[in-house]
Amino acid sequence: MKAWWKLYKKEIYNISFFMLVSLLITLSWELFLFYKIHSWPLGMPFGLSFLPFSIFPLLVLWLGYNSFRQEWKDDTIYLTLSLPKAGWQINLAKLTASMTFYLAIVILTTLMIYLFQQGFIITILQGSPDPIVISWINSTILKICFVYWISGIGIFIISQFSQLISLFFDRFRGLISIVVFILSNYLLFRLSIFLAPLLKFLPDIQVDVIKELNGSLNCIPIYLDSGLIIAVAIITMGFFFGGSWLLENYLEV
Repeated sequence: MKAWWKLYKKEIYNISFFMLVSLLITLSWELFLFYKIHSWPLGMPFGLSFLPFSIFPLLVLWLGYNSFRQEWKDDTIYLTLSLPKAGWQINLAKLTASMTFYLAIVILTTLMIYLFQQGFIITILQGSPDPIVISWINSTILKICFVYWISGIGIFIISQFSQLISLFFDRFRGLISIVVFILSNYLLFRLSIFLAPLLKFLPDIQVDVIKELNGSLNCIPIYLDSGLIIAVAIITMGFFFGGSWLLENYLEV
């Protein structure tokens, strides 16, 4: 565990500059919108403040693609010198470091939005005083954030897997990574559809939606097929361990 922690800290250090630049750009954007609150149409700065959330998954995609690029470029014996030596442990350290960045930038951006757009948020909540609505909003935001973060894990794993496959080739690695990434997502979709019926025994996931009934707002539950979600998670883990196996047995980075 101590060796893995050391490796994790090394990965955090490697992406620290990338993290800092990303945070500064995000802060600059949120500050820009803050100073436009009174000159732009009402609600427009608030809506645009969520724009970075559409870019963060691309940052995770980039981190996954570059997770072994530097070691390969420098022709280092990273696999021999690094502890622990197991491929899945090395990949896990890189994944955890990138997800730490992803979680941190999501939380900090959310705090920026709340801080800089607080006046508009209070106005919205005052217009919806029903405690059921407020409770539903809070619950929904937490669920969306969780799904958003979990999706980032999948993006990183498949991006990293695509990059590892490209390292078997001497030319056109970027193009090969793109092709493998597309094919991997297609395979993920097809295998998930095939595997989901085998997991029908799992309980469905309940999600509440707000609906007006008889003049009052009520939370109405709907149910999502957990089998498909678990199938996607299992196959994504397969990509992770498949890439780790290739790293440990066939690649020297």
